[in-house]
Amino acid sequence: MAETSASSGATQSEQAMENLLNKARASISKKEIKPAISDILAAIDLCSCNKSGTKQARHGKDKSCHLKQFVNGVWSKDLDAVYDVAKGPCSCGFVWPSCSSPEHLEALDLLTECLETEGHYISALATGLGLIRLRPTSAAGYCRVAKTIRLVLKLEKEGKKAKRANPKVVRTLAAIEKDAGLTTARLYIFMKRLVQAGINNTSEKYRDDAHDGYDQILMRMAHSLKLQDALRDPAAKLPLELLREIFSHLDTSDIIRAARVSKKWHRIIKHDTLLWGRVSLGQPRNPGNRVFATWLRGHQGVRSLVIHEISDFGLSAKRLYMLLFGLPSLQRLVIRTVAPYRCDIIQALDPVPNPRQKLSLTQFSLEGYQTPTSLLIQLLELTKETLEVLDLIKTGGNPERAVEAVRMPKLRSLQLNVEMPDTSINDHVLRVSEIVASTPSLEAFYLNGFLLSWTPGQPSPQGWRQLKHASFGAAIDVEAHTQGTILLPRLFPPMTEHMEKIEIAALNPVVAHNYLFTVMDGAEARHPLHSLEMGWEFDDDALPKLSKLELFRLRCAIDPDLLRRLLAVPAAREGSLVALELAIEQRWAVRQPRLWCPVVPLESIGTPEEAFAWVESEKIQHLGLYFFNYHRFSFQYGQRFDGQPFLNWLDKFPALNTVAVYPDWPGEGVMAFIGKLILHPRVKQVFQDSLKSGYEWEAASLLAVKEKVNLTHCDFGLPYGPSLFKNW
Repeated sequence: MAETSASSGATQSEQAMENLLNKARASISKKEIKPAISDILAAIDLCSCNKSGTKQARHGKDKSCHLKQFVNGVWSKDLDAVYDVAKGPCSCGFVWPSCSSPEHLEALDLLTECLETEGHYISALATGLGLIRLRPTSAAGYCRVAKTIRLVLKLEKEGKKAKRANPKVVRTLAAIEKDAGLTTARLYIFMKRLVQAGINNTSEKYRDDAHDGYDQILMRMAHSLKLQDALRDPAAKLPLELLREIFSHLDTSDIIRAARVSKKWHRIIKHDTLLWGRVSLGQPRNPGNRVFATWLRGHQGVRSLVIHEISDFGLSAKRLYMLLFGLPSLQRLVIRTVAPYRCDIIQALDPVPNPRQKLSLTQFSLEGYQTPTSLLIQLLELTKETLEVLDLIKTGGNPERAVEAVRMPKLRSLQLNVEMPDTSINDHVLRVSEIVASTPSLEAFYLNGFLLSWTPGQPSPQGWRQLKHASFGAAIDVEAHTQGTILLPRLFPPMTEHMEKIEIAALNPVVAHNYLFTVMDGAEARHPLHSLEMGWEFDDDALPKLSKLELFRLRCAIDPDLLRRLLAVPAAREGSLVALELAIEQRWAVRQPRLWCPVVPLESIGTPEEAFAWVESEKIQHLGLYFFNYHRFSFQYGQRFDGQPFLNWLDKFPALNTVAVYPDWPGEGVMAFIGKLILHPRVKQVFQDSLKSGYEWEAASLLAVKEKVNLTHCDFGLPYGPSLFKNW
């Protein structure tokens, strides 16, 4: 009973203290400092550490002994001296209270703040030191004393600058110098060492309780004062080899920040050429030519340079020349921008390179940076002997003309994308035969934004015997007079048995038919899409055996029987096919709101299991379907959607984990279909564009989270899922 009574009393005293402190805070907010001080002192007297039950004993008015004792402790070389001073009695014999009550600690902190506000800096300093004595392992006292000293030094500096000294500050500094022998300069050093001692005393060496907000403030103070503990090497005991290995996994911005941690790190990072082998810059500012030249001289070992946003860099003809010829080891250069209107357009390098000057670039990538054809030709001429990867994405002008003009015998990967909002596909007619002649060793290509054309009498291109990856973007079409030609020879070199990935995102089936099925040079390939007419154009032996094919993505409608002849053996049965996307309907559907453009008579739509019965591979992990709806009246816009046959088809693939579904003008029933996909036991990721916002999207997202399925909205026509084209 006695323990219960004592506990109840302690709780009541804590509540009373909290009420008084709340009252004091309200007074402080109203600038009523004296009533606040009275309430704070009354709260301190109520603390459970006051056994007498009356007013707590307080140190005399002269606290010079108290201050001097701390100065001596701080000035000693022993880090534990301040802790010993705080735990012991004052040199005058007064025993300072020691208490673990958070209310008592907060009360003294508020009292120090009030005294500081009133300009009683000596009393505030003494009370702050008393806060350290109250609980030496708390960061509150060290923070409060350092704050008071910093305020005094700041006011003294401002007074000198204004040539009008603050009388209270002058008296405070004079008293500190008289009582503790601390001049202004020594007072600053005292503050730094006290913060250093605070970090030591609040460490796990003396305490086992959790850190609070004051510990973070103390560490920020130590960092601003540039104390060694705040800037200490977190890996001081690690071997040099291991430290370099850790640095090698950082990007450039993190490496620059790491160099500021310590002199040791700066020395390692500066002289480790491997760390500067790959430089990746986010949005660098204009460094000026002199600084840029100095940086180039200090980083001659850079092999890869990526600038993600070049618009603020101030790239000029002269600076581009410095960049290319100032890094002799540079092999990979990537320049990107999303703000081309903020970049200067460079017509040619300045100065003009010597004809004998060459670059050793193996990869050159421009994305969004507007580059005239003349400059592209100049750059490709400098790199043509070594270039293996070339990416020209939305660079403006006619980049295809530059590729046609320069022969690059070692080029393995080519990405040309000229699709931009203010350009027309008719402005970029692709001369495939010249592209093939310029890139004899090509293994992968991506083309987008071009118009394919054929001139009667023009020979079909030959080459690309090592090609493995072929990708056509959505903005690829065939010239109108070419589509109407009765006999359409192949526009690209024939496929080889080395093909690993084929992606044709163009909705015009003429593009797919020409690339996939027109395999013989000068073949009389008919344009109409009916399977019978196509069947007369070649025999099955002329088609390549795609045993290495891993991904096949086709977004236009092709007769399933033609696909069977191309893919069934060996790709879709005993081959390597793991990702397959097809459009099942016998129609060319243009994905625009309220627009329906069939180019062949509508026919009965077979289920995937019937149409693609030849797909029997146990390796398929990704399955996609475009333009499908198995409802009876699916040809009418906005009708109910039925996707159950697709769900039934999934059961044939034991390794399946990802699906992509793009229904044909989905109506009522899509929500239920997506829900069934999420609940399918094998499906772990769903790509779709039917649900994007609103109640249905939120409900589907919650279900996906519950079932641990990744539900993704991806607009039709955008890359997603298994990546086809990548930089080598």
